[in-house]
Amino acid sequence: MKRNIILSVTFLLFLSCCDYNEKQENIIQTIASKSNKPYNENFIKNTFNEFSKQQIIELSSNQNPKVALYFFQILVEKFPEECFSVLMKNLNNRKTLDVSTSYDTINEMTVPDTMMFYTISKKDIFTNQQKEKLFSIILNDIENKDHLEGYLISYLNENQAAPNPRYYNKIKNIILKRSDNKFYYNSVLLNYFSNYNKPEDIIIIENFLKRNIFEDGPIHMNSTVEYIKKHPKDLYFPILEEFYSLKIKGKTFRADDIFFELEELTKATINYKTENAKELMKNITFNTKYISNGNFVASNEQIYLLLKNNDKSNYFADIKNDLQNKVNKAKLDTIVNWNNRWSY
Repeated sequence: MKRNIILSVTFLLFLSCCDYNEKQENIIQTIASKSNKPYNENFIKNTFNEFSKQQIIELSSNQNPKVALYFFQILVEKFPEECFSVLMKNLNNRKTLDVSTSYDTINEMTVPDTMMFYTISKKDIFTNQQKEKLFSIILNDIENKDHLEGYLISYLNENQAAPNPRYYNKIKNIILKRSDNKFYYNSVLLNYFSNYNKPEDIIIIENFLKRNIFEDGPIHMNSTVEYIKKHPKDLYFPILEEFYSLKIKGKTFRADDIFFELEELTKATINYKTENAKELMKNITFNTKYISNGNFVASNEQIYLLLKNNDKSNYFADIKNDLQNKVNKAKLDTIVNWNNRWSY
């Protein structure tokens, strides 16, 4: 309560020292104290009519995030050419607000994150040169702009097929130092960096993969397994074995008609045609405990289908043939129908 009072007093002092008339001050105060409920059309129309372009620009950087983002949305609609400079001014603003990002989703976002959502994700009003400048500023000062990592990752994901040589050293340093255990961020960083295709980076990538074995999050979403599945180098297979030993062995996982928790690990293992890979596949198939959160346990059926669809060389034929004698056809048909229903 004390904090809210202090903020209100501070906000009123701010208004009193600015050149706003009484009607404008009332509008600003209404926005500052408003809940997340939508404004009516008359209020929105009056807001735009009551303020000059310069005032709207100034208020888009207001110390109150509700006020700043309300007027920034007006800027996006009416004066989009001014949005980039306002965003640049607010890049270090870490104040947050609950923002509706879809009809049924509300996310807590910083002021600059929200501005980027309005101007890039929602409207896409910036030029490629502006986006490049924005990315470069965030990347070169990521230690102080880690609250904007979302845009950095989004940019890397969109441009990973052709990584910019100008960013190589900075991306390399992030890969070397990164300790956050976030699946999507790590996956995008690794894909972008590996596409530089520098032979001397293979040890850096290997060490990054080893660190990410312990990523937070569900077992079926691990950037190490995901990367090795797409890049099955011999050097990386011991990491899959270590993953199984440290994260899978002795634990219980879901395998039913709807979902198979070790699908990615199974697919990654199938890509290797070695005796060690066959041994790992046997451990996944026969030496791991499974449960159902669906209608029935279906580990045999799930693994059989993955081998049938992905082992084109028939290297794992002995395991597949063994499973063929154990699978339940009704369960198999249920899984196939479910997969077909959700395949695009």
